[in-house]
Amino acid sequence: MLGGLSNNILSDNAFTYGNLILLYSNFNYENVGPKPDSFRPSGQLTYIDLPDFVKARITLCINTFDIIMKSKPDKFHTKVILIADSQFSQIIVNYLNQNGVSSQYIEQDNTSKSIESVLNNLNARINTLNNPPAIYFVGSVWQKEVFDSIIVSNFKGKLKVVFEGALDHRPYDLIQRDKLTEEPKKGSNYYKQKVKNKAIDSLLNYIFSNKKK
Repeated sequence: MLGGLSNNILSDNAFTYGNLILLYSNFNYENVGPKPDSFRPSGQLTYIDLPDFVKARITLCINTFDIIMKSKPDKFHTKVILIADSQFSQIIVNYLNQNGVSSQYIEQDNTSKSIESVLNNLNARINTLNNPPAIYFVGSVWQKEVFDSIIVSNFKGKLKVVFEGALDHRPYDLIQRDKLTEEPKKGSNYYKQKVKNKAIDSLLNYIFSNKKK
């Protein structure tokens, strides 16, 4: 579900206007596990040919969109950016249309091939806005670690995006293969933050262990 409102402006006094949902639907068909009997790589693809973990992301995107439409005053200033390979994008658009997300709210991105490129493009798009939209990134739960490392390393934590994670029930080894293709080189900011978090955890453990004595 929605994790809250965030923005991309450096000033803490800025407020968001509008909503941007990034539906990350990129995947590697070599790492999806068993394929549907109907799958024909060179034939006419349908929605059923999409992997279950991608369908889970799409469902979460639809739910996020529905919540915005039912609860936010700036709901009509909402955009869903579909990040997907061109051979699958129209299939996903059709499914979104059938489930309440009109094409007027959808924008396609067939060029971004990684989470890092999506966030770099996003930053270039909105970093000059005084009141940027509230931003939601919809991916799989395991992508949260990759996502966080990019936010810290590339943007020093200043790019504010709510991460929405869908379940991915594939075997561990297949998820790890995908994770390796997504992971960027971690900069010094990422490791500094990890050390800081570890120090805070150690301090809290020390405080609570003393309280128990």
